[in-house]
Amino acid sequence: MAGGGSYIVIDNDTGVAVLAAFKGAPDLSCYTPAEARKLNESIRTSEAISGRVAPAFSTTVVCGFVEKTSAVCWQYSPVSRAFIKIGEWQT
Repeated sequence: MAGGGSYIVIDNDTGVAVLAAFKGAPDLSCYTPAEARKLNESIRTSEAISGRVAPAFSTTVVCGFVEKTSAVCWQYSPVSRAFIKIGEWQT
């Protein structure tokens, strides 16, 4: 699998934050917390996908595939002023 890189966030509050390295081509999606909860329900009821996404704040949820079949999700925590991992799933 060619390619790869890092998912990073550049923000006024946090500066530059490296979320994770990825293999292959980037595949990143953003969700509202409500959309992330719907995604979690889809994962929960799927026979082919395992994992969990649990938004904890009212901020945007960012999910990216770090490998071909593995995704990780992060959310900005206003309390800690940092991006924290809030879930992952495997297909």
